[in-house]
Amino acid sequence: MPSLKVKLFPGWRESNHPGALVTYVRDASQHSGALQFSLAHHKPGALPISTEGMLVELCKKLSSKVNDGKIVSSKSGKCGFGLFGTVTVRGTSPVHFQAWVLSNQRDFILITHTCMEEPDPKELQEAEQIALLTGCG
Repeated sequence: MPSLKVKLFPGWRESNHPGALVTYVRDASQHSGALQFSLAHHKPGALPISTEGMLVELCKKLSSKVNDGKIVSSKSGKCGFGLFGTVTVRGTSPVHFQAWVLSNQRDFILITHTCMEEPDPKELQEAEQIALLTGCG
């Protein structure tokens, strides 16, 4: 099984939560959100066809648990790993939620950024860049 390759910016560190997904926080943010990663590898056999639209729909499903959530943006395109889809949601709990699903047609990387308080704009920008630079090997 491949492993995640996450390229962090200075000031981001792993937050140790036993049994939790791989989670990073930003020290420079007053109330850092949790940037979490997981990897799914498709077993041998027929591969699902990943499209940008399908990846965005997966992100929408992930965001459905945001209380009073409203989608404020969604986009898709190409990234270093292959294709990506992302959705950003504003709500009451959490205040900010963004999900990305990246696919190279065999591996799928799920990334979420969850902020319980209003996030630092620089944190949002860096989280987006970290997500789209993620790969596996």
